[in-house]
Amino acid sequence: MKSEFWLIKTRDEIKERIEFFKKFLDEEWDWSYPVKWKVSRYTSARSVSQNNLFHMWCAEMATAFTERGYQVNEEEMKMLIKYKFLGTEDVFIGNTEIPAQVRATRKLSPGEMMDFMDQIQSWALDHGVYLTCPSDSEFMKLKGG
Repeated sequence: MKSEFWLIKTRDEIKERIEFFKKFLDEEWDWSYPVKWKVSRYTSARSVSQNNLFHMWCAEMATAFTERGYQVNEEEMKMLIKYKFLGTEDVFIGNTEIPAQVRATRKLSPGEMMDFMDQIQSWALDHGVYLTCPSDSEFMKLKGG
């Protein structure tokens, strides 16, 4: 099932965006599925700073677990952590459904990413892995540190 997104920043853009939406429905929508139209406040996705720190942590955890005899690389650690704390979702490409794919972080809001990273940090500490937390990182700023 195809999914689209229209962002309206000003009142002046309303008419144009509604025309795009109508055109999309007329030309692209698979009418064997109903349409959900939901209006919500736009929030940006997780920050580059958060994403960079997450990747650093995956590398640090992979190194720590490999030193303990578990063969895991950074990409595998990333997949494991996302599966453990974000779970899975069905992904649609056109009319093709790919079930139970590990959720991506790119769609998380900064607050959701913060919660995800808190879970990672706690889990890592429970497993004796101390993760780098630069004092000038957005993660530490959001934590109030």
